[in-house]
Amino acid sequence: MQFTIGQRYINNADLQLGLGRVTAENHRMVKVMFDAVEEERIYAKDSAPLSRYEAQVDDVLQHKDGWHITVNEVKNLNGLNIYFGYKDDGQEDVIPESEINNNISLDRPADRLLNAQIDKLKWYDLRQAALRHQQRLRTSELFGLTGCRTALLPHQLYIAHSVGKRHAPRVLLADEVGLGKTIEACLILHQQLLTNRAQRAIIIVPESLTHQWMVELLRRFNLQVSVFDEEKCQEIELSSGFENPFESSQLVLLPLEMILENPLREEQILAADWDLMVVDEAHHLEWFEGELDENQAASDSVMAYQIIESFALKIPGVLLLTATPEQLGRKSHFARLRLLDPDRYHDFEQFLAEEAEFEQVADAIEALIDAVNLEHTVDTNAIVAMLAGHINEDLLEQIQNLGNDPEAGQAVINQLLDQHGTGRVLFRNTRGSVSGFPQRELNSHVLPLPKAYQNTTAQEVLTPETALDEEVSGAWLEYDTRVTWLCEKIKQLKHEKMLIIASQAATVLQLEDHLREAYGIHVAVFHEGMSLIERDQAAAWFADIDNGTHVLLCSEIGSEGRNFQFAHHLLFFDLPAHPDLLEQRIGRLDRIGQTETIQIHVPYFADSAQERWFQWYHHGLNLFTQTNPAAHHVYSAFAAQLNQQLDTKALSKLLADSQKMSQELLSQMTKGRDRLLEYNSCRPAEAASLTADAENFQQSEQLERFMHKVFDLFGVHYEEHRAGSEIIRPTDEMDGYFPFLIEDGMTITYDREIALANETFHYITWEHPMVNELLELIINQEKGNTAFAVLKDSGLNAGQIFLECRYLIQASGKSSMQLARYLPPINRRFLLAESGVEVGSKLTEAVVNKFKNAVPMNVAVEVLKAKLSVVKLLLEKADDMMQQQLPEIKQQAEVQVSSNINHEIKRLKQLANNNGQVRDIEIDHLQQNLTAAITTINNTQPQLDSIRVLVTM
Repeated sequence: MQFTIGQRYINNADLQLGLGRVTAENHRMVKVMFDAVEEERIYAKDSAPLSRYEAQVDDVLQHKDGWHITVNEVKNLNGLNIYFGYKDDGQEDVIPESEINNNISLDRPADRLLNAQIDKLKWYDLRQAALRHQQRLRTSELFGLTGCRTALLPHQLYIAHSVGKRHAPRVLLADEVGLGKTIEACLILHQQLLTNRAQRAIIIVPESLTHQWMVELLRRFNLQVSVFDEEKCQEIELSSGFENPFESSQLVLLPLEMILENPLREEQILAADWDLMVVDEAHHLEWFEGELDENQAASDSVMAYQIIESFALKIPGVLLLTATPEQLGRKSHFARLRLLDPDRYHDFEQFLAEEAEFEQVADAIEALIDAVNLEHTVDTNAIVAMLAGHINEDLLEQIQNLGNDPEAGQAVINQLLDQHGTGRVLFRNTRGSVSGFPQRELNSHVLPLPKAYQNTTAQEVLTPETALDEEVSGAWLEYDTRVTWLCEKIKQLKHEKMLIIASQAATVLQLEDHLREAYGIHVAVFHEGMSLIERDQAAAWFADIDNGTHVLLCSEIGSEGRNFQFAHHLLFFDLPAHPDLLEQRIGRLDRIGQTETIQIHVPYFADSAQERWFQWYHHGLNLFTQTNPAAHHVYSAFAAQLNQQLDTKALSKLLADSQKMSQELLSQMTKGRDRLLEYNSCRPAEAASLTADAENFQQSEQLERFMHKVFDLFGVHYEEHRAGSEIIRPTDEMDGYFPFLIEDGMTITYDREIALANETFHYITWEHPMVNELLELIINQEKGNTAFAVLKDSGLNAGQIFLECRYLIQASGKSSMQLARYLPPINRRFLLAESGVEVGSKLTEAVVNKFKNAVPMNVAVEVLKAKLSVVKLLLEKADDMMQQQLPEIKQQAEVQVSSNINHEIKRLKQLANNNGQVRDIEIDHLQQNLTAAITTINNTQPQLDSIRVLVTM
C-alpha cells in the first residue's frame, strides 16, 4: 500500500475505531490517528490490517460537521480524494477526504439487498454465530484468562481475575517459588491487552531471562513481543525514522542491564507513553534511604531501583514480581510496596505499626471462617472483642447481628480482608495453602577432603577448587572426589534426566570438558558466558524427551527463572552461600506439575566449610526437604558464625540456636500478616467458583464446531491428526485471507491437556489471535449480511414473504473505557410479514432454523426483484419500529450502567476510607467511565447489521 498523509483508512480488525487518517509514514512504518476514539496506532507497512476508504459515485458521504452530500464525482489531488456532490437541499458542495466524518457507517446491508447482492445462507448463519460468540466473550470478566496454554489453577486464576480487571493495576506478586508468579503476571498482561485496558506495555527482566520471557509470551500466551537490545535500538534510530526506538512497538521486552549501561535509554523509555510495566526479579532492586553524598557511588542494584522508581512514577500500571516478603526482610519488602504507592507507603515505622494490628484481625477472620465452613454458631461477642478498636462501628454492628447466616458471615469476612493488610496491593500464596507439590528426598554423600584442599583457604570456602592456582589448569579435576562421585552418579542414573548445579561458570566449563574427554559423557551446559539463544538451545536440548541429553550442567544462573520440572534428580556439585540460592536451585524442579518425588543429591567434604554449611542447611533450617520462609532472617543472624571455623560443640550450638530461631520465626509468621495475606491472595470459595466458571467459559467443543464451519466456508483443509488434534492447511480454493494460518500447515488442538503435553501443537481457544481476528473479519465484512431462504413444510401458506432484520446497538468511543463491560451490545430482531405485522414471537429463530432451506441464487434474485417494493416498505417499517423501541432501550441501559458503575465506585470509596489502598485514579477512572457511558448511550444509534428474506413453500 502507498500511504500519503491525510488519506483515510479502516482498521479491518477493529471497525469500532472508526475512520483513521494517516499522520506520518516512512519506508517501514505508518502512523494512523483514529480521531473517533482518540487513539493513534503504529503499523508496519507490509502487515498493516488497513483498507483505504474510498467513497463511490452515488454514495452518501457525511462531513465531519454533520451535513451530507450524495457523491456525483471523485477527483484525486496529490494522492488525496476530493468528493463533489449535492446536499439534501440540492446545493452543490465538496468534501475533501480529510474532512469526512470519523464515525462513518461502513456496512450497508439494505443497499446490498436492494441491489440483489445476496450471500449464501451459510455465511449469514456464520455471521450470527460470530456475533453471539463475540458478545459472550467481550462481556465476560473471564475473557483473557482462560485461553492460554496454562493449567486452570485456582490461585493463579484468582489473582489474575482480581488484578486484570482493574484500571492501571499496581501490585506486587510474591508467591513462594514454584507457584507461578510469571504465569500470573502474563495472564494479567494478556487480559489487559485483549480487553484494551492497556495498549502499550514494557517488560523489564534480568538479561538471563529475556529469551525465556519472549518464548513463554509467544508459546503460552500468543503475545508477540519486540525484544530490545542496544543493537536493535541503534538500528531503529538509523533506519526507521523513529527518534525514540521505544515508540516503534506496542509490546516491548528488554533487559534491565541495557538501561543501566546507557542512560539515554532510560530517558527514551520515560518519554514514551506506556500503560503497563512488568518488572521481574524485583527483589534485586536495592532501596537506598536518603541521598548519596558526593563521595558515594550508587551500586547497580541501587541505580536499578532508582530507574524503576522513575518509571513507576510515570507509568500508570505496574506489576512487580519478587521473592516472598519473608525472604526480602521487612524493609526491603517495604521498598517494593513504596514503588507501587509512595503516598500510601511513605513511612516504614508507620507500616510496622499497622502490621502489628493484623494479628487480632486474622484471629477474628479465622474464627469466622471456621464458623462459616463448619456451619456452627458464630461467637459474635468474642469476635467483636477481638476487633474492637481495629474496625469501624458499622462493621462491628454487622458482626454482632450475624446469627447463623453463612452468606452474611462470608460477606463480613470479605469486608475484613478488603479493609486490612496489604491484600489489594500484595498477593502471596504459599505452598501450605496450594496443593499439587511433590515430596523432596535428600541423598547426602560425605566425601573425604582431598589433601590439596586441606590448607586453610581452600578448606574454608564452599568452592575449594576456586581457591587454588590450579583452578586455571583444571588439575583439581584429577583428585577432587566429587568428580568421581558425579561420574558414577551420572552412569547410575543414565536413563534419568538430571540437573547439576555448580556455583561458578569456570567450574561448569572444566567439568564439561573433563566429563567428555575422560569419560565420554556428553552433557549440555548453561552459564552466564553464553548468549541468551545459546542458553535457550541448551535448555531445549535438555527438555527434549526423545533426542535430548540426560544431563544439564549449569552455573548458579540456572537457579533463577528456569523450569525443569520434567526432571526428578537434582545434583549439587557444591553448596551456595545463601539459603535463598539453595531454595532457588531446588525450585527449578519443585514446582506445581512435578509428577514424582524430587531426589536431591548433595556431596560434601568432611571437616570443611561444606560440611558446616550442609549441617546448617539440613539440621538448622531443614531446607532440603521443605521450604523455609524464615531462612533469610536466620541467615542474617548467624552468617558471621557460619563463616568461621567451629569445633563440634560450637557447631552443635549453632545448629540448635538456628533451629530454635527458625521455629520461633515460622510460628510468628503464621500469625497476623501471614494469614491475612494467605486468605486474601486466594479466597478458596471464590477461587473454586471462578475455576468452575472458567472451565465452563472455555467451550472448546463449541469452538471446534464453529471452526469447522469456518474452515469449510473459507476453503481451509482440515483432517484428524490423532485423537484430540487435527492438521489444517491452506488450499487453492481458499476464500481470501485467513489469519495466522501457516502456509505449510499446522497441527492444532482445542484440548487444554493435549496442548500442555504437546508444546509443538497450536492451542486454539476463543482467545487465540486466529479466532479473535476471524470473529472480527466475519462480523466486519459485508459477506453474510444479506441472505435468502425458503421455509418448507412449515405449515404456513405457500407464497408468503417475510423480512428478518437484525439491528445491533453497541457502544462506540474510546476502547480503553471498557464500555462493553457496562453496556453489552444489544441485538434486536424484527420479523415482518408482508402486511407489516411483526411476527418474530411466533416465527422464532428455532422455528426458522427447523424449516429453512437454501435455494439457487438465480431463484432468490428473481423473487427479490418481484417483491422489491414490498421489501423496501418492510425495511422502512423495521427502521420505524427500531426507533420506537430505542428510547426505552437507552433508558434501561442507562439505569443498568449507572447501577453497575456506582456500585463499584461505592465499594472502592469504602476501601479507600478504611485502608487507603485504593488510589484516587481508580475512582476517577470509574467516574469518567460513568460519564462517558451515559454520553455514549445517549448518542448511540442502532445499526442494521443483517437482513434475511424468507419465503414459504
